[in-house]
Amino acid sequence: MKQTPITLVLLLSTLLVGYAGSAMGREPPVAKLVQVEGNVEYSRNGDSWRAVRRTKYLFPGYQVRSGKDGRGKLINQKTGLSQDLGRNTLIEVQGDKITVIDGRLSKPEEESVSIWESLANKFAKAQRYTTVRRSYTDGEEAACDNKVRTIRRITLSASYPDLVWRNACPEYSYRLVIGDQAIDIPAQSTAEMIRYKVEGLTPGEHNYHVEVLDNDGTVYIPRRDSTLVWIDDKAEREIRGQIDSSEGDLLLITSVLEENEMFVAAMDEYRAYFQDYPDDHELRPLLIESYQNLKLSDLRENEARLYNASLDQDF
Repeated sequence: MKQTPITLVLLLSTLLVGYAGSAMGREPPVAKLVQVEGNVEYSRNGDSWRAVRRTKYLFPGYQVRSGKDGRGKLINQKTGLSQDLGRNTLIEVQGDKITVIDGRLSKPEEESVSIWESLANKFAKAQRYTTVRRSYTDGEEAACDNKVRTIRRITLSASYPDLVWRNACPEYSYRLVIGDQAIDIPAQSTAEMIRYKVEGLTPGEHNYHVEVLDNDGTVYIPRRDSTLVWIDDKAEREIRGQIDSSEGDLLLITSVLEENEMFVAAMDEYRAYFQDYPDDHELRPLLIESYQNLKLSDLRENEARLYNASLDQDF
């Protein structure tokens, strides 16, 4: 059917509105709660409460309450000032401020240099990967894509030895080629991704790629190799020292890992976080970006759908 100029304009406007709604997303966190002891809980809407078990980032609308044995420290991400959260206290994040509803917070004190700018940049960058493709309608199935791509450069070590790639199709098997070594990996029909633990490499750079096979033989070989960097125990200890000093802060831990190109380890940190805090949708763009970096397109798409659905939820 021939479309009129007006129809095309309306169609384009609809697409742009939809894209803008997805791209805007949410702002970076206002504060983080650290050094939690005793009974401390948070809520996104004041109705449903969850225990705080590790460093917790707080966004506008969040509430935090402490019990008679509860305490913690709040750090404002914009100013770097910290305040002690006392027992039997209820606070709410209103805009970019923290308001005491009941109980007390100590006077603000200098804590650290603000990371607001880097957080804002990180969130803005991650938002670009939150758009989703057209959903399949009833009766349609996604065709298997045998082109398995790998991240161009990645660092592994004895404590972080895993490579991952997209599970192209339930019946496909794989051949991981590292230098002159070829490793056959059987099909894993229900795996959300393929994961392989690399062992026995010497420190330094190694070329690698993943080939895709079916029952009749090889169906895909990438045009060029990726690079795997294996670091020694000394280099790994330095990285682990930085991680240990972060006191369980998700964004600090993943920043260290990503700066050192340990992208699988960073992804695992994000996934572990969402096991503890499944409703922290404001942070999902960071996991989505992690999937994007690792070429896990199916997982990126699923996570983007979940994130976009969360944008319509009321707090």
